Amino acid sequence: MAEEDAGWRRPDPVPDRILRPAAYSGPPAAKPPPVDWQPPLQEPVAAPRELPALDHDGIDLAERSAAHFTYALGLAALAVVVLMACSRLF
Repeated sequence: MAEEDAGWRRPDPVPDRILRPAAYSGPPAAKPPPVDWQPPLQEPVAAPRELPALDHDGIDLAERSAAHFTYALGLAALAVVVLMACSRLF
């Protein structure tokens, strides 16, 4: 084979023992913990405080008021858009 073709030459055959993967021997053996070992203890957590009572009627009134404001703002924006569109036509 020519010297310039040396890079294209097949590699030397590999022995079978290298091609076969090693057998899995299992996980390593674990050491047992000391006899007097205990898991760390956590201090008990205090119970959560009571939440304040909700004013459901007040919440409903505020939601209704916010909805009316949103509708009014949307109608005002629509009126501005209609006026601008009409002014472009004439």
